Order: sequence, then C-alpha cells, then structure tokens
Amino acid sequence: MTTFDRFSSEQIRAHRETVLLRLLLRVQQLETAELVRRLAANGHADVRTSYIGLLGNVDTEGTRLVTLAQRTGNTRQAASQMVAEIESRGYLERTPDPDDKRAVLVRHTAAGRALLNDALEAMADIEAGYATLVGEKKLAAVKQVLATIADQVGPGSKLGEL
Repeated sequence: MTTFDRFSSEQIRAHRETVLLRLLLRVQQLETAELVRRLAANGHADVRTSYIGLLGNVDTEGTRLVTLAQRTGNTRQAASQMVAEIESRGYLERTPDPDDKRAVLVRHTAAGRALLNDALEAMADIEAGYATLVGEKKLAAVKQVLATIADQVGPGSKLGEL
C-alpha cells in the first residue's frame, strides 16, 4: 500500500487527479451540467443540477421514498424535501404504495415521464460524443468495467478484504 505522508503537496495533487473517484466525480459533474443545459434548451429550464441524482433513481414504475433516500445517500427527510421541490415543478408525485399503505411511492407525472424521455435522449447524444472522442469500443469497455464494479461492490462485499 502506498504511503502518502512522504509525498509533496504537488505530488499529492498530481496523484489525486488519477484517483478513480476523482475522475468519476469530474465526469459526473461535467455530464450533469451538460444534461441540465440540454434539458433547459429542450423546454425544461426549471430542472436544477441538484435534481439529477434523485431523478436518476426513480424507477419507471415508482420508487419508495425510503429507497430513494438509500440510493442517493441521504436521510429520508432530505430525500423528502428534494422530492417536494421536484414535485412542485410537476415532475414527480407521491402516492400510497399499493403493496404497503404505510409507505410512500414516488412516481413520474406525465411531465416527469416527458422529462425522463428527453433526458435519456440527451444522455444518449452525450455518450455518442464520448464515443467520438475515445472510440466506441473504449467507451463500451469503460461502461462494462464500471457495471462490473457496481455489481460486485456494496454492503457485504469483500472489497475491504482484498
């Protein structure tokens, strides 16, 4: 394991730029900003960058509020506040969960479904741009590696033991 206490500040900064998390965050921030820009140009000027993480976790058939909180790494209260803000824009609605009347299900409204469709089209176009930059095979390989990591790592995984 590398010890960084002997690194200069310049060496640490240079190394930090190669860390997978840093690279993923940079790309996520750039892609989110571009997505929001394209959505605004397509008539969704009220969509904020902060909405994307939550909206990206609402399943097409709806998602329990507690599940949204877990997926986004927020408290239930924070997720509820974000849902309320997005709900006020007309993209989401809360309904009782038909499987558990005590639970709340968050679903897309018709406007939310239109937003989802526009977002998926924009993301496909953004990814096509990435493919132009790095090649389709490299982009497919990056996506496959990230999918494998996402599927293999999580609560109870053996990552910490490797």
